[in-house]
Amino acid sequence: MGMNIVHSFQELVVRGDHQGMIELLKNYEQSRPLSVHEQGWVYWNVSDGYALLREPELLYANHRAFFEWGKENLAPEQLHWIVSDSTQALSLSLGNYFDHWMDWYQYACDHAPKVDTNRGVRFESHRAMGGSLWVLERYSEMDSVLENMNQLIQEDETWSNILFARITYNKQRLTKLYHAGDFAGVEALVNETIDLIDAINDGAMPISRKDEVVGSWEDINVSRNSQRDINIALNNLACILTDIERYEESVKLFMQIQERGHHINAYGFSKWIYSIWKTRGAEAVKDALADNASYEIADLVKHTPKLSEIKGVA
Repeated sequence: MGMNIVHSFQELVVRGDHQGMIELLKNYEQSRPLSVHEQGWVYWNVSDGYALLREPELLYANHRAFFEWGKENLAPEQLHWIVSDSTQALSLSLGNYFDHWMDWYQYACDHAPKVDTNRGVRFESHRAMGGSLWVLERYSEMDSVLENMNQLIQEDETWSNILFARITYNKQRLTKLYHAGDFAGVEALVNETIDLIDAINDGAMPISRKDEVVGSWEDINVSRNSQRDINIALNNLACILTDIERYEESVKLFMQIQERGHHINAYGFSKWIYSIWKTRGAEAVKDALADNASYEIADLVKHTPKLSEIKGVA
């Protein structure tokens, strides 16, 4: 990939100009023959643009082409690249195309060798599938994906992403156990996960990872062992702890994440506020809002509608 295209691409991504990004990549595709890596990068990001624009038909057409092209042109070990992003998966579901994603995922599982050089992207594809099934409330289909994650984690104790993978795997198992009404299982797994978090040695981790170009093979298959990556995994876990009614643990974990220097986005903040309300009441919510003036309750309700139940705060 030439530096010019990468620079223009990154500017559009930062601006959130999804349409401009799609046009840039389509022009780039027409401008010269692309290598396999470049073409895969174009397909992935055009899909991402359509996903962010919530255009399921255009997304499906591009992603189906990505899959058909990938079957012919990608090395088998790269097949999980096609199914590595939950935003793309969930946006397909808006047009009833999610079952195609499941077929593509299964194809990758059946045809990609399980080698250490693609372990990162294999995990990303399982993570995207498990997370999407949770959001779509297709809980009964999560078992096989969780088993895929579990087997992957067993492959190599020394894998650089193992902590990120374990936190993510436990988070998805928690949603499954909660939905099944296995509250003893939830209790045990929450405690096990908190022990895992308490044992984190930040000193052994880089602060942030090497920034790769968004959506490239290197980016999707990168090592997620930086403090920043772990903070993102912990943030996602804290949000789920709110969703599964483990409010005390959620409040504590959100506080821990902020002490670690992680900025919580509006979605996470809405979950944290809800957990504070459930454990400490409306006055504590007022205090938290006063300390974080950048968030208005009206914005937070969009993310967590149940916040509208809090009287006298909005």
